Amino acid sequence: MNLVSRNRWLIVTAIHYLTLFVFSQVNTYLSPLGIYILITGMLLSFSSLALSHTQGALSLIPIAFYLDSRSPLPFGTSLIILIGLHYLTVGFRHQFRRESGGISLAVSLIANLAIHILYTLFAIVYLGSEGLNSLKIGLNLLCTSLVITFLNPYYISLIIGILGLFGIKIAQEQRQAR
Repeated sequence: MNLVSRNRWLIVTAIHYLTLFVFSQVNTYLSPLGIYILITGMLLSFSSLALSHTQGALSLIPIAFYLDSRSPLPFGTSLIILIGLHYLTVGFRHQFRRESGGISLAVSLIANLAIHILYTLFAIVYLGSEGLNSLKIGLNLLCTSLVITFLNPYYISLIIGILGLFGIKIAQEQRQAR
């Protein structure tokens, strides 16, 4: 079990990929309405608050590359955004209790807002502002925030439960590798 515990980021990454796959399908069905659900803040929240900084970063790097492959922005944009927000959250997390669902939800919503803003700014710089519609961006942010507010507690519980199946007790492990 020590090998699994050291590589728990692989399990978390697999769960994140499955979640992104499900939401890619949801977004396919919502696309005629002009709605896009971006749940990256929820993924970042778990990786940054529950895992050590190294394990959290390792779980987000493949996700960032996946997002980069689906984005018209320059390759590495998602990596810079996710890892930057991850280490920003890690820098402040010593003030938070890991077990608090409210903190996780707040970090998810704030990270998602930051991701929306940063993607919009990168899109303006690299693609121009002709195709950007602030009403549509605001609607997507509102829909995304509602989905994250509803699903975040269940998602965190699901990941902790799956890690528990592998014998990994997140609440008993140290956040930082010392």
